[in-house]
Order: sequence, then structure tokens, then C-alpha cells
Amino acid sequence: MKLVLASAEDPAAKNIAMQMLKDYDFKKSPSLTNAYVYGNVTLMVISGEVTQITELPIDAEEVIVASRHASESGTPTLTVHVPGEVEKMRLAEASPSTVKTALRTLVEMRDKFGLIYDVSLEATHHGPTRIDVPVTFVEIGSSSKQWHDKKAGAAVAHAIMVAATLPMKCRHAIGLGGPHYAPHHTNVALFTDIGVGHVLPKYVNIDEMLIERAFVRTRGGVELLALDWKGMNSEQRQISQRVADRLGIQVVRTRKILSGAKV
Repeated sequence: MKLVLASAEDPAAKNIAMQMLKDYDFKKSPSLTNAYVYGNVTLMVISGEVTQITELPIDAEEVIVASRHASESGTPTLTVHVPGEVEKMRLAEASPSTVKTALRTLVEMRDKFGLIYDVSLEATHHGPTRIDVPVTFVEIGSSSKQWHDKKAGAAVAHAIMVAATLPMKCRHAIGLGGPHYAPHHTNVALFTDIGVGHVLPKYVNIDEMLIERAFVRTRGGVELLALDWKGMNSEQRQISQRVADRLGIQVVRTRKILSGAKV
């Protein structure tokens, strides 16, 4: 069962949940509070922030979180990311397939609805990290105006449902380097056969233990490390190569992936 979580205290999450109930034939659960069921998908509205939970309210094989995204710029943005407290080496489990499917569907729905929003993969950040199934956040940002935008809510609702029911098959990568909004890794996920789960940006301490942790915390294995080459320093590049050699996986520059060259 795929579990979609929405916080009752999060206006964007409530907007998305309402659109899911409006656009899909969910039925109220006879046994769970504030829960609705559609096939293999259960939507639950919970109290408190999802980022703080340490266990799931019910057993699930995967979690997708409907959420708000906030930024100082206030730029209208639809985002997808895997959670993780990188500085504490606590990473949630990633599903690159879910991330890729949600991201691509957001672009499709943005264009269908004529939304003036950016769509972006974000670097790994915040909790929850103590859940032993894949967790993916799909978000509306970046201010109150967007959190209450019903068309944006419908776009995210559909992206969540497609990701939960029709995840794309893809090759799995960890994204390394670049800024928080990861433009090169976003394009890899959107325009190639590769899905990116965890993204560890240049501004964090990319060391061997962190990359290995991301490798372990990726469902279905990892085939390659996708490096934003110019968005890394030489030490980070060398560390990435050493880890890849030890794990028996490829190191490939995002620029090469996006050029269409065989990797």
C-alpha cells in the first residue's frame, strides 16, 4: 500500500488533499481516522508536521508527502525531493522512480493548466528520516498565495497519484554537487532514462560516508553518481570517484548525460 500523508496544519497539504478527494474516487476508510482509500493508495490527514514523525500511523510500502515549500524569494515553484538531515548523516530511503515520475507529471500538469511555476528537484533536506520505506515530498511553493492555489493543488495531487500508481522504470542515480534547486539533476530526471533520488549539493560536506549512506538508502540500488561537475570542488570530485570505484558504480557528469552520449 502507498501512503500519502498531509498535515492538517499545512495549508498547501490541505489544498492538495482536497484536490485528491475531488478528482479521484477516494472512499472514507471504515477503520482509520481522517483516512481515505483509492485502490492501493491511502490518503491520511494527520496532526502535526510530517517532517517530525518517527513512525508511520499505518504500515505502508512507500510514503509520498503532500507539502508546502517556502523560500525567501517567493518564486512560484513546484518541487520534489527526498528528505534527509544531511549534517547528521540521517537520510530517508529514496525512490528515484517515484521522484522522476512526480517531477515529470508536475511539468505536464503545469503546462496543461497554464501555471506560471518553476518545477524543480531539490537537494535532500529535513526529516522524517527514521522511516524504513521510501519517502518523497511533492510540494507547492513558495508563499501563502501559491499554497492556496487550487490549480497548483490539482497539479500536485495528480503528480502524487501518478507517482503512487504508475511509477516509471528508470536507472538509478545519486546527484552530487550544484545548488539547492539542482537544475542539472532536474534536467537529468526530466529528459533522460535516469532517475535521481538523493541530491547532495556542493554546500554540504560531501564525504565518503555520506555518499555511501545515500547509496544504502536508495531503494532498488544505484547505477551511477551524477556529478554537476562545475558545481563541485576538486576534492568532492575525487571523493566521488573513490566511492564509485569501491562500490563498482559509474561516475558521470550531468553534462555528458544530457548531451545524449551513451552512459
